[in-house]
Amino acid sequence: MMRRMTTLGLNERIERVLAYSLFWVSGFVLLMAEKNENVRWHARQSLITFGTLSLLIFGVTMLNTTLSWIPLLGILTSFGLGLLLRILMWTWFILWIWLMVMAWVRPDYRLPFISKWI
Repeated sequence: MMRRMTTLGLNERIERVLAYSLFWVSGFVLLMAEKNENVRWHARQSLITFGTLSLLIFGVTMLNTTLSWIPLLGILTSFGLGLLLRILMWTWFILWIWLMVMAWVRPDYRLPFISKWI
């Protein structure tokens, strides 16, 4: 197999995995620094996927915290929002592992729904 180098001097396969390693932060850094289009695609996918999940987790946490101060409403909504927060965190973790593995194995891997936004 041919080893393709990138602007940063690393193997393309390694940079594809690095695009997901620190979630949206590494995606942003590689998007700014790298000229290889395949690596940039994975960086954009990382930025959109984990950026969106970060905003959702932040929003649900803030909503849960705000509603917890209201006596009856806080009790009624804390279970559902806590469950939603756990689902988002597990989604984050599973996608993180999945995308790093797929970036290593398949250079052209695209998430079904996210890839339409890129």
